[in-house]
Amino acid sequence: MKRGWSTLTCFFLQILTAIAVQYECLPYPVDSVCRIERISYQSGDQISFPTGYQQYHIKVSRSLKARSSKVTVFNDKLYEAMHKPTSIEMTNTEMDELMLPAELLVGDFSDNNLASVDALQEETYQITYLDVSFNRLHHMDFVGRLVNLEILHLERNAIGHVPGSQLSLLTKLKYLYLQFNSITWIPWSDIPRSMIHLDCYLNSVTDANFTDIDLPFLEYLNLQYNELSAINVTELLRTAPNLKEVHLYNNQIDRIQLRKIMTELTSNNISFVDLHNWCTADEEFNWDFDTCIQRQEESLVKIPIRQILLSITAVGSAALFVYILVLVYRHMQR
Repeated sequence: MKRGWSTLTCFFLQILTAIAVQYECLPYPVDSVCRIERISYQSGDQISFPTGYQQYHIKVSRSLKARSSKVTVFNDKLYEAMHKPTSIEMTNTEMDELMLPAELLVGDFSDNNLASVDALQEETYQITYLDVSFNRLHHMDFVGRLVNLEILHLERNAIGHVPGSQLSLLTKLKYLYLQFNSITWIPWSDIPRSMIHLDCYLNSVTDANFTDIDLPFLEYLNLQYNELSAINVTELLRTAPNLKEVHLYNNQIDRIQLRKIMTELTSNNISFVDLHNWCTADEEFNWDFDTCIQRQEESLVKIPIRQILLSITAVGSAALFVYILVLVYRHMQR
């Protein structure tokens, strides 16, 4: 009897495995876009999608009734089931493994659990836009194979090192986002000349050497809140003659040097954030030992003038009443 049940169970499992889960697209104003609120996929699952779509948007549903998606791995089988679209947006799906398709042009795999990205050495990748922000990446050794990249999002990971040998291969890269990582060093001489926008906000970079570097198209640079103790703005402006906006404030740069930096930027019509003026203009903050700090809570207490006047009047009235009582008492003792 037990053997019969076992055989029957295996039979039904084989049937269920052979049946592919068919997903349908939700209504969307763009005909070429397939939007799906929830899918579930892991390696070995049978899955299928409708044909005729070049872009897939798979996001967490805004409806509280719908469960979130879970795609543990994005591999060649899943990409083929989607009929090899040119654009995929698959965010917050608990993805642990990403095997990047060579034909993909636009990929958004942000807000997942990726610790690495698989990009085969022998493939020629066409991707121009890649977003793997809000993941668990500790390195970016895969980027050198993505030679057609123009926009790369790596913010909010755990990256500590930017390999120059990889970065120098991205000759078409224009926008690079590295905010909120643990980067201690940037290979300035390996930054592609094509760079327009470089954001390295809130990292641990200790050196900014712009000597003998040519970034003719760079318009935006953010090195704010790193570990820099000095910045040669003259070299920076020579390196990036088309620079329009910079953010260079670092706690290690003293106020006198920071003021010189701001003066030089102002004389060259470059936009920046003057944190010193902001700090001194805000009543809740103050400069203390060349650092912008919040004042103590007791110094922020403000008592309205009307309340002060009422208190004085009350005290005065009480004193006058006591004085009158004393006079009456003395008069009665006579």
